[in-house]
Amino acid sequence: MEIRMCQLPTLRRDHPDRMVLDASAHAATVLIGLARAWSARPQIVDGLFAELAKLDECVRDGIQLEDVGSAEHARDLVARQLLAEAGGAEFHLSPKRDRDAAHQARQIAEEARRMATALDAHANALDVEADAAERKHIARQRAELKRLQGRIANLAPEPALAAVLTLQPPIGD
Repeated sequence: MEIRMCQLPTLRRDHPDRMVLDASAHAATVLIGLARAWSARPQIVDGLFAELAKLDECVRDGIQLEDVGSAEHARDLVARQLLAEAGGAEFHLSPKRDRDAAHQARQIAEEARRMATALDAHANALDVEADAAERKHIARQRAELKRLQGRIANLAPEPALAAVLTLQPPIGD
């Protein structure tokens, strides 16, 4: 199927601090293809769905298949076969060598740059938040260490013993 710009995944904010890559427009196209395939060849599509469901259950239960090996690999093969019945899930760019094809390529590149910029800004914000959280965690650990050192110093009868327990040089040295 040839790509239309409305089928490309879109990047959106699900929440002020969460990003979502939404491929539902393309998924809808695949589902329509799957419905057409089922309409034309219901037994084949039904059989593939049944096999896919059985294999997925094996994957979830951790069951290995004797004759084909990995249930996950077998499940993925059946899923790809089902996608092929639906017409595929690939984005084919215009095969033409004209201005429309160049325009399509530029639109996709621009959308990719927009996504990259937004995702880079999101990653930077996550880095800042992670750094702040790490600084708070270290500050809490230091405060707890000082509190424990103070308690140990109060419990030790000898100043030299307190210094050893709190990892500080004894007073007067």
